[in-house]
Amino acid sequence: MKNNSKNDRVFLTNAKRVISCYTFNFFELLSVKNSFFNKILTNIRKDVFTDDIKMADLKKNDKILVIGCGILPTHCILISENVKSKVFGIDNSPKAVKLAKKYIKKQGLEKRVKIELDEGEEISVENYDAIFIAINVFPIDNVLKSLSKQLKTGSKVLCKSISNDIPEVIQKTGLLKDFEIKDMKNNPQSQSYLLIKRN
Repeated sequence: MKNNSKNDRVFLTNAKRVISCYTFNFFELLSVKNSFFNKILTNIRKDVFTDDIKMADLKKNDKILVIGCGILPTHCILISENVKSKVFGIDNSPKAVKLAKKYIKKQGLEKRVKIELDEGEEISVENYDAIFIAINVFPIDNVLKSLSKQLKTGSKVLCKSISNDIPEVIQKTGLLKDFEIKDMKNNPQSQSYLLIKRN
């Protein structure tokens, strides 16, 4: 019975993330096609994403991955601008990847920001120093399990959370032995959790 309750909670968490994914896709699609919506969405995200970057304490030579970069890859762009580093972004939607690549090219950032089609729970991450996981990434439990098996000790994972779902997912999936919750901050509509890969 306890196990079913844990599974139900994780299922509910992923369901919220699916809804978030479709909501963000709609607004991002408007943003890449209309400069007015682009400015609004970028301004809404900028402070939150910039704070995420500061919390992760990134270095110029860090190898950085964004899982769930979306149609409008704001996180990738802001990391590249703030840290002066190259950033690799992935999304599992062919349409999102196509539009994101087009947007990056239009901004003249294709040398610093690379976008590819891939799954968060399947991509090889052994060489990454820092990974950002978007709020719309699901199934979040499987993605975190995959990262826990591959990441080197000390690697950082900055994970967006809905209704503080990340600590619960980590606890209910037995990942507390793999990740330390190093820091967190409350955002207007979400939370950001900084996880550190344990030994």
